[in-house]
Amino acid sequence: MQKLAIIGSGISGIASAYYLRNDYDITIFEKENYLGGHTNTIAVKENGKEYNIDTGFIVYNEVTYPNLTKLFEELEVETQASNMSFSLYNLKTKLQFCGAGLPGIFAQRSNALRFEYWRFIVQIMRFFKTSVEDLKRSSMDLPLGVYLKKRRYTKYFVENYIVPMSSAIWSTPMEKMMAFPARTLIEFFRNHGLLGVDTHHPWRTVKGGSWSYIKNIRAKMPQMKVHNNSPVQSVCRDRNGVVVCTKHEKYKFDKVLLATHADQALRMLKDASAKEQNILGCFKYQKNKAVLHFDESTMPPLRSIWSAWNYKILPNSPEHTTTTTYYMNRLQNLKTTRNYFVSINEFMPIDPQKIVYETDYEHPLFCMDAINAQKHLGELQQNGQVYFAGSYFGYGFHEDGLRAALSASKLLKRKD
Repeated sequence: MQKLAIIGSGISGIASAYYLRNDYDITIFEKENYLGGHTNTIAVKENGKEYNIDTGFIVYNEVTYPNLTKLFEELEVETQASNMSFSLYNLKTKLQFCGAGLPGIFAQRSNALRFEYWRFIVQIMRFFKTSVEDLKRSSMDLPLGVYLKKRRYTKYFVENYIVPMSSAIWSTPMEKMMAFPARTLIEFFRNHGLLGVDTHHPWRTVKGGSWSYIKNIRAKMPQMKVHNNSPVQSVCRDRNGVVVCTKHEKYKFDKVLLATHADQALRMLKDASAKEQNILGCFKYQKNKAVLHFDESTMPPLRSIWSAWNYKILPNSPEHTTTTTYYMNRLQNLKTTRNYFVSINEFMPIDPQKIVYETDYEHPLFCMDAINAQKHLGELQQNGQVYFAGSYFGYGFHEDGLRAALSASKLLKRKD
């Protein structure tokens, strides 16, 4: 049986190992002390009970995550209904609202008397309708900021709806969202039912935390070798296979699957071809700090708008400073005494005594170059020794990483 190294144990790496478990002698290399990547569940004790709270991958839906749904069924992973409501709090204008019907939209009753706010609502409805029609135009291949300007959307709409919503979804700063490809964004919104009032898909979350599926995969592969706390420093090809080097060891494999971020894969490949450099070099990433805590002062002042996703804006800072705070009790149906939150890049002070856990995640920054590079990723899978998989093959989410794993696994099954 040939030896396969899988570098990275996020959804792309762990799923590839699962699909190839009967085809290769597999070794996983993971830089962290746990398997899962963004599937990172933290156990919290409260009143003698233990609750598992997710800090990275949290939710999915059965419509746009068909492969993940199938994998969960295969692994007998138990799931439950979740909530995907959204709120916004602008600290400069003091605007607060959420999307939970009229009470949420008009949580601040004074907004009902403001012309600007009514125009804002009209523009949201216009975006729902005209953006889908615009997908038929070849002229849609342009950055979001240019598209919004061409369609004459107001600054109020841009800064308080479409960019905050998108920024929260992709964990990307507001100013960098303006470079996001408009077509990709609108296609994502359409596919995920976000272009309408009653078009949203039902969302789900894993019972007991998303690490449940990692544990179930691991249980089916007791023979798999795992090297945690082992960041790979280099990957080099030769006539007889591939050499993988960590800080202290050198390993020889027949094949390697780089199931990492694109920029990480490129850094590891010491003999990267010009094509690999040109394609992988188009993908950039944003480092984001995630903090699991129970400090309610970071939430919007209006408790009535507290939602699953809560977006705060601090304008007029050097860069528009923003925070997305996930209300985990609502997302995971937690029956805890405290309210738990995961804040991404929190700019308000969090009481240190209320911090449970913190870590850094990296998320892809999509631009026109990256979207164009995606069309050529398949060309990298043809050398027979090194293969690639990651969420950067798609929109940057769990389903995209899994789809890339399925594709790479099929190639690895087929190749000699």
